Amino acid sequence: MLKQDSMTPLYVQLMNEVENSIKNGEYKPGDKLLTESEMAKKYGVSLITVRKAIGSLMEQGLVVRKQGKGTFVTKPKFARNMKKLQSFSEMCEQMGVTPGAKMLVNRLVPAEAKIAEALGIELGSNVVHISRLRYADQEPVQIETSYFPLKYAFLLDAKFDDNSLFDHLREKSGVQVASSEKMIELCRATAEEASLLGVKKGDAMLSVRSTAYDKNGEPIYAGAQIINGDRFTLYVYETNE
Repeated sequence: MLKQDSMTPLYVQLMNEVENSIKNGEYKPGDKLLTESEMAKKYGVSLITVRKAIGSLMEQGLVVRKQGKGTFVTKPKFARNMKKLQSFSEMCEQMGVTPGAKMLVNRLVPAEAKIAEALGIELGSNVVHISRLRYADQEPVQIETSYFPLKYAFLLDAKFDDNSLFDHLREKSGVQVASSEKMIELCRATAEEASLLGVKKGDAMLSVRSTAYDKNGEPIYAGAQIINGDRFTLYVYETNE
């Protein structure tokens, strides 16, 4: 129970109480919390105290309030370290979740201007276009689109459902990503993207456009990831050294 005579404000005590219940598994992702009135009665505090505690939990991203339905425990976000070169599969394995993929596209297409420029090839040259829907613990979280120069045409002969494209690339050609550059911005989900990711058309997404290079600075691929920002946190470390 909360301590009325404590130096710690009651709303902080209540916030800590609920947070601990979430962390120890008493409340699981998707569970509905008590109503504000029920919580006030249970802990012997005012509605204002309850609202301040819930507001603080919402700021931490631990709960979400759904209009007319109540307050629910959120799913923990996936965190991706953008400083570290790692594949989606490696990121999932590091976080203890199971990676997955569904092949959407694997074919030759003529390179558009931005792709041709990024890969250092002529406009309209054929490139290998691979697009996949990526899963974390069977939940669709990202659409990954990559364009490879024609020397990687052997990728057309493989399927990349639930297996690593970059492991295959390394095994077949000995090439692996040594560096990459990324541009991160907000975008809105198209109807197709919304259908694949289980969100609404127009929902805010994260767009990460990237070009990856081998150890000699030659482009390996250019492409983009459309990421469900409700499920992902992108981590970047900066230094002036």
